Amino acid sequence: MKFHCLLFAAFISIACAAESLDVKQTDTFRRIKSHLDRVPAIDTHDHLKPFAILQGSVRTEAGVGMTLFSLWNSSYFTWINPVTSWPANGRFDDWWPKAKNDFVNARATSFYRYQLPAFTDLYGVDFEAITDAQARDLNRRIFANYQSEDWIYEVVTERANIELMFNDPYWDRLARTNYYSFGVAVLNVTRLLRGFHPSEYAAEVDSPFRYAREEKLPTETLDDYLAVIEHFLKAGKAAGAVCLKTTTAYERTLQFDRVPKERAALVYGRPKSKLTDAEVKEFEDFVMWQLAELSAKLELPFQIHTGHARIQGSNPMNLLDLIEANPRTKFIMFHGGYPWVGETGAIMQRHSKHVWIDSVWLPTISYTMAKRAYQEWLEVMPSNHIMWGADAHHVEGIYGATEFTRRCLAEALAEKVERDELRESDALRIGQQVMRDNALELFPQLQDRLWKHKGKLKPPSK
Repeated sequence: MKFHCLLFAAFISIACAAESLDVKQTDTFRRIKSHLDRVPAIDTHDHLKPFAILQGSVRTEAGVGMTLFSLWNSSYFTWINPVTSWPANGRFDDWWPKAKNDFVNARATSFYRYQLPAFTDLYGVDFEAITDAQARDLNRRIFANYQSEDWIYEVVTERANIELMFNDPYWDRLARTNYYSFGVAVLNVTRLLRGFHPSEYAAEVDSPFRYAREEKLPTETLDDYLAVIEHFLKAGKAAGAVCLKTTTAYERTLQFDRVPKERAALVYGRPKSKLTDAEVKEFEDFVMWQLAELSAKLELPFQIHTGHARIQGSNPMNLLDLIEANPRTKFIMFHGGYPWVGETGAIMQRHSKHVWIDSVWLPTISYTMAKRAYQEWLEVMPSNHIMWGADAHHVEGIYGATEFTRRCLAEALAEKVERDELRESDALRIGQQVMRDNALELFPQLQDRLWKHKGKLKPPSK
């Protein structure tokens, strides 16, 4: 009896040791990660502004430019933790003594850790143990790098090994082209839902009514407005845009009801001050359904932000009526619906013919949740329906998010291989699908834009 107890205890000990083994220390992980590093990635979502207006630029003693403050203040770190303000005199030495303490309570967060690979790999600096002298020198090097947009191309296309990058122009949602030659145009339709009256567009930069004036299109009736929307989408497609994108989840529920055109017509042309909240929602719901139909008609897949926005109402389950009623529309659920990654997988399982999951931003939000999501999704859906994106605002953030995603995906796949739940050859293929092949399959027009061939770098012309 004692022998059996000892044998059982030994078995439990071995099992626990195997379970606690860090898969990143295995040859399996290293092979998969190395393979993913070599895959020229197709990044399906970023927010990289044109070089002249890069997000984060501040005034320094040497002039206007990017700094260490810029990289942290323009990152997602500020969503959970404040960063000490940049001083009016532009002196790094007046900022850093206070700012270096900003990270104490956020060391374990993914919103902090996703940028660390950029400091390590691009600058050779361990930010976790950075000295004052190293921080000062790092700040100087960041400023120097951003004196030329060559740094943008070097980091994105060479260091991060991204071949093409979808760029969402939230700063000018009516833009139909991209500033960077590796960029892929996205049509941001978020503000089109508010088109019941011109007064909804105080700044006019996102105004479909401004677009209508420029294109000499009428806007007297609801039918006119719908024609303006279709004109904008067709023109965008002709200019190279490959999909629609909405971030409506930041503003309202994702529950879009099917509203008769007659009811929407009663709202059109009236300012918000003359409408009830219910009437505004009805108009937005109606336009969203129209966009879903146009998405199918024009063969422009529809990227929809789900989860982690306005938490009330951003569960992707709210989209089910819209998804089920539009089987010809190719819906892409962004961010895996975090924190509802299981619900997103269930939707995908039931509608695998016309729904895709994009894990964009998910490893940056929570590395652990992303690893769990990759493993769970692969158990309930085809592997050719998962994509990724960096979702950052500067190239260090793009690099860090890309490295974080490759590492997270490799870890998720390696664990399945180590548990004999997946052959390594299949893990390698799935990793390449997520990082590249699935986007090329969903957006075949990208084939004409590919420029990395047979392992030879051919930088895109600027």
